[in-house]
Amino acid sequence: MPPLSIRSSLRLCLALLCTRQVLGKALLTAVLVGSLLVFLHEGDIIFAGQMTGRVVLKMLLTPLIPFCVTMLGALLNSNTSAGVEALRPGWKTVRRSLMIAAIVGGAIIALNQGDVLLAGAVTPRVVVKMVVTPCVPFCVSFYGAYVMYRSVAATRQE
Repeated sequence: MPPLSIRSSLRLCLALLCTRQVLGKALLTAVLVGSLLVFLHEGDIIFAGQMTGRVVLKMLLTPLIPFCVTMLGALLNSNTSAGVEALRPGWKTVRRSLMIAAIVGGAIIALNQGDVLLAGAVTPRVVVKMVVTPCVPFCVSFYGAYVMYRSVAATRQE
């Protein structure tokens, strides 16, 4: 078992993550950014009237991505032993968000444009989708870190 201080620190991090403020912001991000991702990746299929079960499943699962990335950004910025100013998002948060953007953005591209890439049917529209896609997890991760910073600052002022 981990030492008591590590367990209490983990418990405090989870308590901060499960606050109404952090969960509410993550859910709002999931709805807004999830809708943006659905429009970006599936909009042409929806407007063309070519809905399939696979497209509907992707549309339903897409909001999970921004929710999880927001929570991950918040978790990675939840050092409870640091002072509030140390948690202010800075270059460390930017680097972390870039790594998350590369990993999550790459996974989203593989899931949504993988068949097009493998078929060699890349169009300018697909290129735009591939360029914009990593920007979304970067922004959402950075936003999650900011939400955690604000949450910690609010609890320390009380």
